[in-house]
Amino acid sequence: MLELLEPIAIFTHVARAGSFSSAARKLGISKSKVSTQVADLEHKLGVQLIQRTTRSLSLTEAGQLLYTQGEELLRDADQAVASVHNLNDATRGVLKVGISQSFGTMHIIPALPEFMARHPELELQVSLLDHKVDVVSEGLDLLLTMSEQLPLGMVARPLMKCQFLLAASPSYVAKHGVPSRPEQLVDHNCLVYQGEWHEHSVWQFKQGEDNCEIGVTGNFRVDNAPALKSAAVSGLGVVYLASYLLEDELEKGTLVPLLEDWQLTHNLPLQAVYPRRKHLAPKVSAFIDFIKDHIGTPPYWDAPLKDLYAKRK
Repeated sequence: MLELLEPIAIFTHVARAGSFSSAARKLGISKSKVSTQVADLEHKLGVQLIQRTTRSLSLTEAGQLLYTQGEELLRDADQAVASVHNLNDATRGVLKVGISQSFGTMHIIPALPEFMARHPELELQVSLLDHKVDVVSEGLDLLLTMSEQLPLGMVARPLMKCQFLLAASPSYVAKHGVPSRPEQLVDHNCLVYQGEWHEHSVWQFKQGEDNCEIGVTGNFRVDNAPALKSAAVSGLGVVYLASYLLEDELEKGTLVPLLEDWQLTHNLPLQAVYPRRKHLAPKVSAFIDFIKDHIGTPPYWDAPLKDLYAKRK
């Protein structure tokens, strides 16, 4: 078994990089050694792991299975090393983080220089993602995601719940009027988020004991929240969006809030998702704690909105 550990690790790097040359550069060894190790591994296992062509390679079913387990193996090794390093209270190594694209760009990336200054021996690799993510197959240590669905075998640590706001541009309001109750949204052009896995066309509201869900329609659907915001700013219609997207527009007045006496109750938590482990790697724990402190309770972008609403009233 021990003699298989090195070739499995090399194969995993090949599968991750998508080529023998890239894996060799990453590992600091020759391409011929990489090729030989993978060929020997296939011989010892008695299966083909990689289908090779002159320009590309792809994994067989057996290769995909071994790659998934290989990622687990490398992650366990990284965790073991990190645990030993933690005896000296140090956070080292490579931390691979995936972050929801729009939220990451606006609120996480600007804070990362401070995190790196605190942990100078850590190499941070960030992927801004706008698709459904498989944490293990994409080689991530951690995923910051706004999703209600938890992948199997994953642990999720809630960091916050998004507050939602209903808004439209001053030009739209001047032309179409201001709704006084959620039911009146059926008479408005509502801009809808429609992604590959989710369509948000039923909007939820609450006022005291009064709860309602309104099925909305409109002439514009898109799978990107910032694009919805841009459409609303241009006067196209009404949007139901997370407050983290809207701070600047509400402050500048390019969007105005609607139905301010109603609570928007759509459930969209920000969660730190990572593979189930007996011990959480120090680098992962440090990143989660930093992000939670950075966001604050309530989130820092919601505080100015309370002052803005108070001025209007």
